[in-house]
Amino acid sequence: MDAILALDIGGTKLSAAMMSRDGTTLAKQRGLSLASAGPDAMIARLLDLARLAQRASGAPIARAGISVGGPLDPVAGVVLTPPNLPGWDRIPLRKLVAEGLGLRENLVDIENDANACVLAERRFGAARGRSHAIFLTMSTGIGGGLILDGRLYRGASFNAGEVGHQVVLPGGPVCGCGNHGCLEAVASGSGIASRLRAQFDNLPAGMQESAGSAEKISAEHLFAAARAGDSFARSFLDETLALLARGIANLVFILNPQVVILGTLAVHGGDLILDPLRQHVNRLCWPILTRDLQIVASPLGPRVEDLSPLAVALEAESPIG
Repeated sequence: MDAILALDIGGTKLSAAMMSRDGTTLAKQRGLSLASAGPDAMIARLLDLARLAQRASGAPIARAGISVGGPLDPVAGVVLTPPNLPGWDRIPLRKLVAEGLGLRENLVDIENDANACVLAERRFGAARGRSHAIFLTMSTGIGGGLILDGRLYRGASFNAGEVGHQVVLPGGPVCGCGNHGCLEAVASGSGIASRLRAQFDNLPAGMQESAGSAEKISAEHLFAAARAGDSFARSFLDETLALLARGIANLVFILNPQVVILGTLAVHGGDLILDPLRQHVNRLCWPILTRDLQIVASPLGPRVEDLSPLAVALEAESPIG
């Protein structure tokens, strides 16, 4: 029995998993990215992990799917200049992986991580059976993957879905892209932490003690305090969710999805986030757009790092839609 090699490349970790087409993990290897060492060393480590996983599975590689941060050109198989991978500049990732593993180039496919996630949700998660779906990567940043009319939408230069860089708070905190008040700057994990750091000395004593220092404050500390009923935390969280709802409402008005699926932060926050977020979106949008709309946390959990690149390969092999 052959298998799909699922490769996930992040700024802090690498993973290689041999997967069956139904989503079963046959063997897996993980390691640190050590991104500061540059693309050559990082890709060499990725290939080592892939060989270990393949040997452990005992199965030949039918094809490989790769999930990696963009921007990238999935048709050419080239990673352009991802901000979380220093030194990666027009890296021919498809060619390098194919050569390193002895595969034909047309058996190796790459997608940016948000697109890979929405493909995984379409096959294995909350977008199954849906023709109109949006996935938001709610973690360090906010990226978007779009399924429109049953197909992955990439845009003219393959970089559609940068939903985190819509401005929802004019004049707000500076974003990594250089603009002020982007959705990512106010509602991502790193954006929430940055806003909390800026007022750390005025935070409730419980939040200060839990974090230990301004440098260590995170969204998780905010969630814990809000669950405990702290009034500051609840107010700060509601303000954040109102801003997130602005961004989601924009997408709902423009794209009219059936489901909006939220990643990491919503998975951790659960109904603490989802219930008020749905209320905010319902207030902002026309009832005809929200009547059947679902806003949910991803059900895939940590398996998304395996299922996303698997879905990239499966989509290339046999597209849904």
